[in-house]
Amino acid sequence: MSKPVDSVPADRPLSGKTALVTAAYTGIGRSIAKTLAAQGAQVVVQHPHFPEPAADVVKEITEAGGAALALAADIADRDEYEELVQALLEDCGGWHVLVNTAAVPESEPFPKLSSEAFDSNFAATVKGVFHGMQLALQHLADEGRVITVCDPADPGGAVHEAVRGAVEQLGQAVAPDFGSRRITVNTVSYGAGTTDNAELETALAAMRPTEPGAVVAYLAGNAASTVNAQIIRLDGTGGR
Repeated sequence: MSKPVDSVPADRPLSGKTALVTAAYTGIGRSIAKTLAAQGAQVVVQHPHFPEPAADVVKEITEAGGAALALAADIADRDEYEELVQALLEDCGGWHVLVNTAAVPESEPFPKLSSEAFDSNFAATVKGVFHGMQLALQHLADEGRVITVCDPADPGGAVHEAVRGAVEQLGQAVAPDFGSRRITVNTVSYGAGTTDNAELETALAAMRPTEPGAVVAYLAGNAASTVNAQIIRLDGTGGR
């Protein structure tokens, strides 16, 4: 259960919330997990059966005074992802925030990219986001948050751009399905433009974010309850 607003410390605004961060054992996911934990969230570090680096993240968080645990699952496999969520609910008692980190490990330039590599990278990443959103719709607490983060692409990253377009559109398309329980669905990405939410634009201008952690923490908090179905750009502006 979330704590009442008046009992949440100002310096730990996510206290009482449990946040699942996918691929939190490395890269952007790791950074986001540490940011959310520093703001009071209990963080679940998902890893695809890589226990050692995940344990390192948990150790960093707990030594800094935060709360975290690591759970393994191949999130492209619906059954494994569902088992992870059930373990989360049993261990933590509730689920309030889902952070999808959509990272694509491209190794070949577009002219040399095989059909098999495109299929495997695209399917593994987008299916993981899709499964997470479906499970969040079933199990996330009312007034929860679903946030997808796309990492920056290397120049000419064809699969990355395909994945980014897919998860951005998926987030906007499914946001209405969460509306009856006041769960917001947003995407953090890269680029330029403006959103259609004046409150969000003001908050982003104040933060001047260059890294996703601060934006994800903002979206996960109570102040972002009216921010929904947005694509937020990390150059300090937003795009739809």
